[in-house]
Amino acid sequence: MFRVVIADDEPSVVESLVQSIQWEELGLQVVGTASTGKDARKLVQEQKADIAILDIRMPGFSGLELCEQLKSENEEIQVIIISGYAEFAYAEKAIRYGVIGYCLKPLDYVQVTRYLRKALQNLNKINQIKIREDLLEVLEDASEKKIRNTLEPLGFEEDQYYVAVSIGERLQVLESNGLALRLGRGQWGYLMRQPFDQSVRAKLYKCLGWQGIGYFKESVCAQEIYSSLEECTVRAYQFFVDEKRCINAVSGEIPDWLDAVRSEIQDGRWDKIPAILNQISESGKNKFDVRTALQLHHMISSILTSSSLSEENDPYIYSIEELVAEYGTFHRMTAQLAHLIEDMDRPDMAAAYNNSAFMKLIRYVNENYRGDISLSDAAHALYLNPNYVSQLFKKEAGVTFVRYVTQKRIEEAKDLLANTEASLTDIAIAVGFHDYFYFIKTFKKITGQTPKQYRDQSR
Repeated sequence: MFRVVIADDEPSVVESLVQSIQWEELGLQVVGTASTGKDARKLVQEQKADIAILDIRMPGFSGLELCEQLKSENEEIQVIIISGYAEFAYAEKAIRYGVIGYCLKPLDYVQVTRYLRKALQNLNKINQIKIREDLLEVLEDASEKKIRNTLEPLGFEEDQYYVAVSIGERLQVLESNGLALRLGRGQWGYLMRQPFDQSVRAKLYKCLGWQGIGYFKESVCAQEIYSSLEECTVRAYQFFVDEKRCINAVSGEIPDWLDAVRSEIQDGRWDKIPAILNQISESGKNKFDVRTALQLHHMISSILTSSSLSEENDPYIYSIEELVAEYGTFHRMTAQLAHLIEDMDRPDMAAAYNNSAFMKLIRYVNENYRGDISLSDAAHALYLNPNYVSQLFKKEAGVTFVRYVTQKRIEEAKDLLANTEASLTDIAIAVGFHDYFYFIKTFKKITGQTPKQYRDQSR
């Protein structure tokens, strides 16, 4: 039940409210009454009230002043004002302070009940949002009982679910069949009751604002939802490799091209790699998905950053989202990587590391790491060659550019987890991560704990 506090300096008004409203039927409980603004504020805080019914004029400070204070402490609290004054100025202030109802005395209890129902709708909506935020973490736990207990209040009682992910705007076409989960900036996951069929595809082609969609044809059980959302995210980004496959249900393969690139790297024949990259771009891209494109990028980066070859398999260096933001298309990625390898022997690439340039680089990163920052962005902003910037950062900072950015983001995330009540998704976005899954993995990789474990330990 939601908790209600009533405050009015007229005892008869308080008594009539308590007696005349069907509180239990509404799912509400009056947890206390007060006759002054000061007592009412204390009562709301002690009882953790969800709804406050306040007289506009009380000893100490007015209902409007109290409303402003309560809203500053808890923006989710629902406030109804009762007043003997039908003045527009009062009503205008009440609206500005976020009051959901303004009732004149003598009270119309039908009107009061209507406002209480509105308060209930708002509170239920807030609760559903909180449940959805918690759901991602529950899904990661992979406990079937826990997942189903969390999904039940959201209207899901099925044993099997259909999963999809969209890149871009939230899609009502998919959400209407179930529910939507925000996975990150411009990423939405969907749990659906019905399969993703041709009629759904037809509706999607009429929608605007999305870049790619990945989905499963088959249903999945509760414990498979999390991994299915991850896989659908990869499928949703297939437009990076093939712009014609913007709605994708196919998993990628491991291309033979990766072995060819790996072999040339291990044998030190770097000069052969640009030709292979050009071949891949022209005739081999149909073997790739965005995940294997990322692996290819790791391999080439191992050369460009002078890092050890063992880093080529480290999935925590770059994310899929960063890869897409950096290059836009697979063709552009292979062309740029080929060009950078060809440039490696030019005299300007062997120039001495410049301390001044490095300080500017660090300053740029520290000011921009919360946004969509990439090594190319930094190089462009400082009028430097991207390969030079990569080598400079590795030598002077002792870590790769992306690893430094990641560490900055994780440090801020730790601070937000310890000192705020923000959701994990909001924190991930605030510090610069594009999606929830990558944030969880990266945080655990660096700290040895999940964000929830770190938050619990910090309290």
